[in-house]
Amino acid sequence: MDNFLEQFNDINTEQTFVQNEVQKHKALAILAYIFPFLCWLPTVAGDKNSTYCKFHGNQSLTWLITLFIVNIVRFILGKIPVLGLLCSVVISLALFAVLLVYLYGAYKGKAYRMPFIGSLLNVF
Repeated sequence: MDNFLEQFNDINTEQTFVQNEVQKHKALAILAYIFPFLCWLPTVAGDKNSTYCKFHGNQSLTWLITLFIVNIVRFILGKIPVLGLLCSVVISLALFAVLLVYLYGAYKGKAYRMPFIGSLLNVF
């Protein structure tokens, strides 16, 4: 599984992570992915200059925006009787899989980015 996930890993960003910061702030990054409205948490509660905290804060914000947009699409598709239910189940499973990848990356100190939109947002 690690080989598959490496294609989403930003090696250049990961090399800037300081390992003691990763161990110290990993819970903040994980919380920001589980509760994406807390996307500011790693940056504010963690070290201000930590690239690990900034990266996971930005990715959590990207995750929040993605969830918002995908749930609007899922709501619209949900109006279609059978196809809407099927699409909703598939979308839910895909979102859960992406969440697991983010959680795994935060736990292992990796820099996994969401394809296509993961590098668009750098707020923190």
